[in-house]
Amino acid sequence: MNDNLENYMHRAHRYRNIDGTGEIYVGFIFLGFVLTGYLQAILPTHSMWRHGFAGTLFMCTVLLSAMAFGHWGVCRTIKKHITWPRTGYVAYGHSGRSLWSIIVAMLVSVIAVICFANLERVARNYHAMSLGRAGWMALNVAAYAFWVFAVSKEHPWKWLVVVFMALGLFGIAFIVPRGDFESRRPEMWFLCLTWLASGGATLYSYIRHTQPPAPESE
Repeated sequence: MNDNLENYMHRAHRYRNIDGTGEIYVGFIFLGFVLTGYLQAILPTHSMWRHGFAGTLFMCTVLLSAMAFGHWGVCRTIKKHITWPRTGYVAYGHSGRSLWSIIVAMLVSVIAVICFANLERVARNYHAMSLGRAGWMALNVAAYAFWVFAVSKEHPWKWLVVVFMALGLFGIAFIVPRGDFESRRPEMWFLCLTWLASGGATLYSYIRHTQPPAPESE
């Protein structure tokens, strides 16, 4: 009885990512971080948009823009033109709590990146960068592994992606030994493309195995 109830409660989460849009959305989050890094790098050193509150506001604006485009411009379009005609539209009900959860998650993501960047600057003075970078790599691999376990159990091939992600991050750390925030872009690009590719492969599998219903004959 409890197992059936738990499966029913998690069905909504599995349905939302049945077409890979959840992973595609995460890929756009990493893309937002990549764009933020590039834009801040090309700004003048003493620009107000690189420091303090203005820099944080700039980072939030770019990140939220990428997230908004990923959600409404890409994922919503996929669901409207591909998912809903095949599987149907299911409204699970959205409360104010879910909206606040999204807002809090976005703010926590931005704060975490800022704190991690400052932590790296401190760690460089104590030659502890390897520990911080290892933690960063482990956190990202664990996040994807948890996603596979909680949301995408029906795709066992994604456990190979977990291994690929771990090896890829290790390879980047070997090729780019520096561990400061400026050199974190290759890792961000790698994570962005890995999440997008995983979501794209899930979408391809969904389209291949789920056909739209045949039109009813009059």
